[in-house]
Amino acid sequence: MKRRHLILSATLVVGAAVGVSHAVQLSAYGVPVSLIVSCALATGATALVVASRVADVFDFTTHRCRVPGCDFRARVRGVNAAENRRWQETAAEHPAHTYRR
Repeated sequence: MKRRHLILSATLVVGAAVGVSHAVQLSAYGVPVSLIVSCALATGATALVVASRVADVFDFTTHRCRVPGCDFRARVRGVNAAENRRWQETAAEHPAHTYRR
């Protein structure tokens, strides 16, 4: 969880810096303040969403069915070793296989 907070905090800082950079560039062209604020906030929000998705990659463990063609998977976060093993076994031996067509 600490790594996730670090990634999100760093991205928030970078997103704010890019937003300010865009605001400065737009103000040079006489763009109204309301549009500048909107663009800066959108840039920061986009950076935060992307960082959240990247942080999820590190926080989640995905267990997939090993049967070729089956797309069953279980994503877990914050579980102990025993619970992690149980989900791994569940993914390997789930009763209904769903195949991609």
